Amino acid sequence: MRPATSRNARRRDFLKLPLAAGAAMPVAAAPHKDEFAPDNTKIATMVNVHSVTDDELLLLKQIGLRWVHAEFGDHAPFEVIKATQERLGRYGLKIHCGILDTYRSLRIQLGQPGRDQDIEKFQAFLRDLGRLRVFCSKIDFHPGNTYTTNMIESPRGYKVREFSLDDFRSKVEKQRFERQYSADDIWANYTYFIKAVLPVAEKADVRLALHPDDPPVPMMNGVAKIFVHYDGIKRADEIAGGSPYWGLTFCVGTWSEGGDKMGKDVFGMIRDFGAREKIFAVHFRNVSSPLPRFHETFQDDGYLDMYQVMKALRQVRCTGSLIPDHYPGLAGDTKRHIADTYSIAYMRALLRRANEEVG
Repeated sequence: MRPATSRNARRRDFLKLPLAAGAAMPVAAAPHKDEFAPDNTKIATMVNVHSVTDDELLLLKQIGLRWVHAEFGDHAPFEVIKATQERLGRYGLKIHCGILDTYRSLRIQLGQPGRDQDIEKFQAFLRDLGRLRVFCSKIDFHPGNTYTTNMIESPRGYKVREFSLDDFRSKVEKQRFERQYSADDIWANYTYFIKAVLPVAEKADVRLALHPDDPPVPMMNGVAKIFVHYDGIKRADEIAGGSPYWGLTFCVGTWSEGGDKMGKDVFGMIRDFGAREKIFAVHFRNVSSPLPRFHETFQDDGYLDMYQVMKALRQVRCTGSLIPDHYPGLAGDTKRHIADTYSIAYMRALLRRANEEVG
């Protein structure tokens, strides 16, 4: 019989084998692309600069965020923007997209008297963003819009916006203004606005980021909607003369709502505008299905494969900023902090995977 010491020695040697084998196995390489490199796609979120608290900004820092889209409401003198920038900076945050709601003025979008005063206010905002080196500013142009026909509980149990075209036509739609506005009317008003503000944006080194019409329905409440198809976006690009300072807030959710009726799908839009460095910002959200009925979902719960979207953005080397947008309602999450954190963490994971795969 062999001595116990020999058996114990063999046992110790055996127990060392997995450790030795593990040490010899190759370890997965770390991502070669720094998540926060200036030429990487940026993960951000929207903040209302007037209501966001210091604790909320600290939370964004704690979950690894570096960028925000800053919503200033309808009043943003230079001192307010500068003070906001300094406050955000204390939490390691920068403004990538500054938003002033003045562009939504009915005087601008319906071509009413007084629009020049509102345009001048927006021009001043662009100049101030430029002084503070803010990259872009979001715009949209759908004054007769209806976003929602119902709030529902999703199959997963969270509360979300639903839009049904049948319900809209039969239960909701009514003429909103004193007369109907045709596509020609809205194109004329949009052209007047963009011709006035784009030269200012170019001089200020601030990009204008156009959001498509959500939902992509050509006429709502007696007002035409002109950014519901690739052809409308292409025409807007042509009106801007191909300027590198005109581009998109590309809303993945809106474009997905249109399904196969948008002229180009989500990936075709990314290959076109992204490859030309004209995607400045992205609303990175998902929906259950295309029209005629859809509800919004978390990014991991809709019909679109959001990793493929992230991968496509990296394939065209998009350096724009992505925000979650339109958060579903979770139990106990009255201020949407959980939904925001969940979405941002998911987006960061997708970006890291895309960086590993395509750079």
